[in-house]
Amino acid sequence: MNSDTWIEQDEKSIGDDILVIAKEETGLTSFKSVGVLRGFIETVKRIVIFIYNTAINLIYKNATLDGATGFFLTCWGLNLGVVRKQSAKTSGYFTGTAYGSGKISAGTWAVIDGTDLRYKVTQDISFAEGAFNIPVIAEFSGIRYNVGAGVPVRITRVISGLESALIGADWITALGQETEEDEPYRERIKTRWRDQTLGDTKDTYKYFAEQVDGVRSAKIIRTPRGPGSTDVIIASINGAPEDALLEAVRTNLHNHELMAFDVQVKPPEIMPLDIEIEYSGDASQAEMRLVAEQYVYSLDIGGRFQISRLYELYRPFNLNTVEILSPDRDVQAETLYLIVGNITITKAAA
Repeated sequence: MNSDTWIEQDEKSIGDDILVIAKEETGLTSFKSVGVLRGFIETVKRIVIFIYNTAINLIYKNATLDGATGFFLTCWGLNLGVVRKQSAKTSGYFTGTAYGSGKISAGTWAVIDGTDLRYKVTQDISFAEGAFNIPVIAEFSGIRYNVGAGVPVRITRVISGLESALIGADWITALGQETEEDEPYRERIKTRWRDQTLGDTKDTYKYFAEQVDGVRSAKIIRTPRGPGSTDVIIASINGAPEDALLEAVRTNLHNHELMAFDVQVKPPEIMPLDIEIEYSGDASQAEMRLVAEQYVYSLDIGGRFQISRLYELYRPFNLNTVEILSPDRDVQAETLYLIVGNITITKAAA
């Protein structure tokens, strides 16, 4: 058996190898498809297949950091003190507008029409005429609930005095996220491994910056301000970071005694991008907006907006038509710039 392919063997290969061994050990050259010996060989084959599937393949593939997945990758991470980021629910404040006084009870649901996204009001709110805050938390964990500003929401109960509700700017107080997937977790483990050397290394800053929940990635830039001067540029899981996230990164660096030199934690430069999409078919404008929004959020600092990729994300919707009117070509952000989209969705008349 080739040593490079001794794992992930299929059933036929395992059976052939066992027959070869049986012939060598017994001196027999033929094993009929029926009979005691053949039955014994088939039994051995089933046992070997079971061992491959439950032990050999599993252990061998997870014996290296590059091959490990799931629980085994978590063990690799914990061995270096790198904890996998866990799922969290988005929370924050929607903005209500009232024409009179009233009350919204805790447990009331607010929904984004045309999507499956729901948010629960977390406490009783009494309001008077004018604008007021509605504290909410997402129904489930995930970055999909980190919805951008300007989206209208609907309160599922009839609330006397309430005129409307929407998602305002900077509404999020805690970002939602999924449990960290294997690949970004693996990269953080590798960064931690590389930063074990003594000294003021870029990997050290990168590891402790990306350790903070809500940080998608960090770029470390040496600057000409003087010896040891460093900029830590942060991208959030929903694009440009808020001040609270930047402060959390500063605190984490300080707590690990990495602020002795001239270290500044900064947001990336912003590259605004007008994204105009026109479509027809059985999908809501809110759904279409969420897809484009999440795609833009996924772009890293210095990332590239690819029109073909956005079209691919809309493919499961089975739309009649979809056209990305703007931009009319792929857009590449400069090294320290982050693309932030100004998204317009238009549904064509039937």
